[in-house]
Amino acid sequence: MTESLKSFFDNLPTNHWSTLVIALLSIIFIIYSLYFYFSKEGKDERGKKIISTASFISFIVTMILLFALSNLFYDIASYNQVSYSWILNLAVLIISGTEAIGIFILKKSI
Repeated sequence: MTESLKSFFDNLPTNHWSTLVIALLSIIFIIYSLYFYFSKEGKDERGKKIISTASFISFIVTMILLFALSNLFYDIASYNQVSYSWILNLAVLIISGTEAIGIFILKKSI
């Protein structure tokens, strides 16, 4: 498995589509979270509860990602700048996606 991941990171300069998809999804998730925060629904008591719960879940995911990246980065990625920036972009996507999906799910359940 590590060999296939290493070959994926070695071929990243030719795979610009993955970086563009990650950046686009991150922007969409961040805009959705900001839209909910500044909307009328996000300013009442229920909205603040939704935002705080989603932010707490996102914080836990951030800590897990930082731990995983610090331990696994040198085993998986090559030593080049493209793979490093791709992994950081993926981490931002996962964190912002957790926040936006948490808001979306909690909006329906709370």
